This record gives sequence, structure tokens and C-alpha cells, in this order.
Amino acid sequence: MPEAIAPSPPPPAPPAATIKTLTMRQGSRLVMYHRRADSPEFWDSHWLTAPPRQCRTESVHHWFRPLFGRFLPRSGLIVEAGCGNGNVARTLRGAGYTIEGLDFAPRIIDANLHLDPSGRYLVGDVRALPYSDNSLAGYLSLGVVEHFDDDSRATILAETARVLRPGSAAIISVPYFSPLRRLHARQGGFAPQPVPDDLAFYQIFMTALDLARQLRAAGLHPVATDAYDIYKGIKDTINHKPQLNFLRESSPAAARLIDNPPRKLRLYCGHMLMIAAVKPA
Repeated sequence: MPEAIAPSPPPPAPPAATIKTLTMRQGSRLVMYHRRADSPEFWDSHWLTAPPRQCRTESVHHWFRPLFGRFLPRSGLIVEAGCGNGNVARTLRGAGYTIEGLDFAPRIIDANLHLDPSGRYLVGDVRALPYSDNSLAGYLSLGVVEHFDDDSRATILAETARVLRPGSAAIISVPYFSPLRRLHARQGGFAPQPVPDDLAFYQIFMTALDLARQLRAAGLHPVATDAYDIYKGIKDTINHKPQLNFLRESSPAAARLIDNPPRKLRLYCGHMLMIAAVKPA
């Protein structure tokens, strides 16, 4: 009998597609092109990679403590607008704050409610908030407004001012066009170039002056500025990841310097800019 012929092995799976990004100077900002991020579908997909966790027994991250501790009240409703996986909201709830998470991605809101049925989570649009005028004791927006165009961002910030009580604060964070990144740009980094057809506007990086100007235009008064995540702020700008990892592992003091540096260093090379702005009384 002829020998049986073994079946051919299946072809190898194609490698997962790598989503490219492109970051370039445009005036006083950096603009990143990646995929459009202004739809619920994008964020429902995005949060699959960072799903909700309980978090209620965790401490508020040290990145956020300087401004959260000063400007978020212990009484009255705070809204995290664009709450995503809800982890920050649950951490704050565990710390004693009254907070509601709002997001326009319905599947991530469902996931938050499934994990935390007693929590407050709502499907809603940051451009048309479902709250009365002068009703909120605080407002959080962590890495949200940078994904919208200038007109939509102005609408978002105007809505923020509308729903805040007089004397209450909004805390807004965006990717930071930091002094380190501006120095890199002056030395030829982030050079303008054609945008490939498969990329679209993803987000902008702002200076503190730029974000403060937009907050003032919305009727909010900036009162405090900070920044956080110098590891990413350095790594993504001048690509010193091996050196940063070596420093982190060299001693506890070096790790603390990278993970929780002094404010001046945060403001020089942090990845994210954070401003607290108060609605005038």
C-alpha cells in the first residue's frame, strides 16, 4: 500500500497589524495621527485592553493627589466625564467622594455596572452633559478633550462651566507639549510630514498656556498647574527607555525620582499636563 501522505500544516497566522502613529509639530501644538478617537465604537474597543477593576480599596494615585486633594470636595456630586474603565472613579469613591462616571461608549458603561452594580455610571456625551446648570461640586476630565477638534473642545469646556457650581473646580488633563518636547522640536524633532491615508487625527498635545487660554475662554479661571508621568514624557520624546529602566532598577531612590519626581521636574518633562480651573463665584 502506498504510504499515507501527511496533511500539510496550516499556514502560519499573519502577524497582528501594527497601528502606526505619527506625531508632528503644528504651530504651538503637537498633533498625533493614529486612528479617529471621537466615536463610542473606538473607545469600546480600546477599553477591552484595560478593563474595569474594583479599585475601591486602592489609594488615589500619587500623580493625582496634589490637585485632587486641593480641589475635589468631600460633599456634593463630582462627575468624571469620559470615565472609560471607571477605575479612577471607583478609587475616588473608595476614598469617600461622591462620584459618577459618564462615557459615551455604552459597552464600557455596561462593564462598569456589571463589576460595580452599586456605583454610578451613565452613558452620556461630554458635549451635551445631562446635568442642570450650577449643579456639580466637581468635574474631572482625564485625557479626553485632546481627542476632539477645537470647536468640539470649546463646546466641552463650555458645558463644563455650565454644570459646575460657582466656586467649584474642574480638573482637566491632556497630553503635554512640555518644555522637553518643545526643546526636542526646536532641535528638529516632530518635523511636519505628509499624513498617510491610513492615519487620522487622534489627539493634540498642549502647552500650559494653550490649555489655560481655552479654559478662560469657556469661563473658567485656572488656579493650579501640574504634570505627571515623566517616564513616558521622556521615553516617548527622546527614546531613553533602557536608561530609564536601568535607573529604576538601580535603587529605590532612583525609582522614586522617576515615578514621583518633584513638581519642577514634572512640569519640565511630564507626559500629561493637568490644570485645575474654578468657576467664578
